[in-house]
Amino acid sequence: MKKSLLVFAALILSGCNGYAFHTNLDPANFKEYYKPSGVTEVTDEDLEGKPYKNKGMVTGLSCQAKESEHVATAAEARTQAKIKAVDLNANAIRFKQCVRLENTPACIVSYSCYADALIIEDQ
Repeated sequence: MKKSLLVFAALILSGCNGYAFHTNLDPANFKEYYKPSGVTEVTDEDLEGKPYKNKGMVTGLSCQAKESEHVATAAEARTQAKIKAVDLNANAIRFKQCVRLENTPACIVSYSCYADALIIEDQ
């Protein structure tokens, strides 16, 4: 009985020997994945008395083009704007406005967020 159990276990384990594990996680994408965390959201009140430079306006867009796609969200549009701010070497972002539109020629629902990419000197 023990012998047949050992043979069976050996067969099972050798059957998994050729199994390759694949993942969609790519270490090269980690930098891109965490890019939005490179900027801090600030308000006008946060900036009072602090020296900062405006690197320019950035926008973020979230669009649901088809019914079968995920729903557009303001959070996704804000994340896209944060990525663009990091690309401008900003360390802060000040959101001005997010706009929700429905039934446009390109999107069933879309969010567009507008913000200033900033460099706060004391950060």
